[in-house]
Amino acid sequence: MELEADFEGLAEEALLANVAATLRDEYGPLLKDAIEENFKAYAAANDYDISFVWDAASDPVVERTRRSVHLRLEWPGLTALFELGVEPHTITGDLHFYWAEKDMWIQTDSVNWGSETGGIPESRAIQNGLEDLRQELQR
Repeated sequence: MELEADFEGLAEEALLANVAATLRDEYGPLLKDAIEENFKAYAAANDYDISFVWDAASDPVVERTRRSVHLRLEWPGLTALFELGVEPHTITGDLHFYWAEKDMWIQTDSVNWGSETGGIPESRAIQNGLEDLRQELQR
């Protein structure tokens, strides 16, 4: 039996195509769903209305190069505040904002953000979702 001259190249191409299809059709959606569930549990535990995080999340995107496959998911910019958490801190500057509870506009030069709440605890929703996927891939 004689192998084709480009056997290795053809095998590599078939393998990468299979990996890309599996990421797109199976693991990408699984990862997105797991992270969404993690964020929902975090939101419920902290009484946060952060549905914009999972509502605005992108669908999984698979990108291929000649020798690799990448899976990408994107969340809105403010997601990082909840993923990583925020310590209480002081914001300074010429600040103007609407305080709904007092039904008034506020103008000040500093705000002690998170001083009453202790800041925003980290969710680790994305990091935990990635770790869950790693464990699934190792099975």
